[in-house]
Amino acid sequence: MKRYSLIRFIAPVIIFLCFGITSCHTNSGGQDTTSGDIDLFLSSLQDSGFDVQEGKYLLVDAIDLVNRGIINTANGNNSGNPYYAYILPLAPGQSYPNEVALEGGYLNYRLKANEALVLVGVTPPEMMYFSYRSFLFSRYYSDLGRQFKLYTALGDTLNKLTISTGRTAPFNRPIMIITSGDQTTHEMVKSVAIAAGYSPAIINIDILPSEILKMGLDKEDDTFTFLGRTAMPIDNEGFAAYLRNSGSRVFRITPRDGLITEAKPYPKPTLKPRGTGQTEAWLQPGMNDLREAILAHYSAYEATELTTEIWLPESLVAIDERRDVLGESRDTPYLWTNLASKFILPDDPNEFLIVYGVNHQASGKATYSNFIVYGEKYINGVASVASPSFAGSADVYIQGHSQANYLYAWKVARQSDGSAHCLTVPYGPQHYGFGSTIDDQYGFVGFRAYLEPATTVGAKWDELLYDRVIKFKKR
Repeated sequence: MKRYSLIRFIAPVIIFLCFGITSCHTNSGGQDTTSGDIDLFLSSLQDSGFDVQEGKYLLVDAIDLVNRGIINTANGNNSGNPYYAYILPLAPGQSYPNEVALEGGYLNYRLKANEALVLVGVTPPEMMYFSYRSFLFSRYYSDLGRQFKLYTALGDTLNKLTISTGRTAPFNRPIMIITSGDQTTHEMVKSVAIAAGYSPAIINIDILPSEILKMGLDKEDDTFTFLGRTAMPIDNEGFAAYLRNSGSRVFRITPRDGLITEAKPYPKPTLKPRGTGQTEAWLQPGMNDLREAILAHYSAYEATELTTEIWLPESLVAIDERRDVLGESRDTPYLWTNLASKFILPDDPNEFLIVYGVNHQASGKATYSNFIVYGEKYINGVASVASPSFAGSADVYIQGHSQANYLYAWKVARQSDGSAHCLTVPYGPQHYGFGSTIDDQYGFVGFRAYLEPATTVGAKWDELLYDRVIKFKKR
């Protein structure tokens, strides 16, 4: 039995195709060597036996979705760093609706085992981090009688260090991302794309490990979602234009009955190992000296040292443990001051936090790192500081120390004290701050360290010195 039904391959047509606000990408001779003809691609898919529906690649604000009642937590959003998501229509013939409706489609969606999703567009302009990944959003549990949100990544991301764009620099480049749980479907869609002029060098696969998933369109089947993450733009003008129009389109590709005669599910993913064996232990003397200096500097205050620990486990572990991991990505370890250390931060200049630790970017363990202040009830990130700003902040306490350049220390308060290293935390508007109401008064601090350059994934937890927090209150 043949694996593929007949596909009508159409000779590639090389055209200059620009998406949205981006420019065409050409070689020195002026001919576009990577972008294809999107109209030819879509018509060829239909002629080859696929139904094609267009969705949306939408800029989403998690806190706005909370305020609109669409979701009930902000899922630990990385404050100040925008997200994109797929909004998709129902599959042909799907009668059972998805749960999270948004902007004429669904933020979560069910997929048949042989369906594919295709993103055609461009990568963001130059920035310290971006990535793309599909997630298992929810799973039906018979003992609960409902879907339970897991929000677990289904493998490593396509990120700025790993995505294939046909060029060394990954920014502002044409890409195609094919999401599928079936290798046969993936190869068929890829073949049509190449015939329509898309270079294999820009085609990426976002694998759904269907062997461990419950794929289908019914009530008890898994639901999925997709995130595009962006963070820390270097080209601010280009990023502003990208936010106005990402230049990307997404399509749901469904094979008609009989087209795929031999399914080939993707297995459980093989993940890149975290860790290099190189730790930050050499910075422990500096961390100890910084702690002592901070406590001495605020000796007139009562000091409470909060506990930092691992916040979110690996996603595949979370599936087994039935745990919501809020869209966790393998591109970073997630640390937090745990809920036993949750705090109230009043509008009082004599009550504040000092956040301090290793600048993981400076130590070489991350492409960038940051800390974020969250509201505890809605897990909403409301204010953050990232490693490019950390330089010199430890000098306030240990000026001249041999390890000061690898450390940071930042004050967190409701009002600025006028210094260069003070983060102000808002009360509102609603859920863009915390503490405005009696049921939303507590906060915690989260920490990320994205993309260890040597591994292209997040650092291993036990190779980092954990960031720390001390809460001070006037005696």
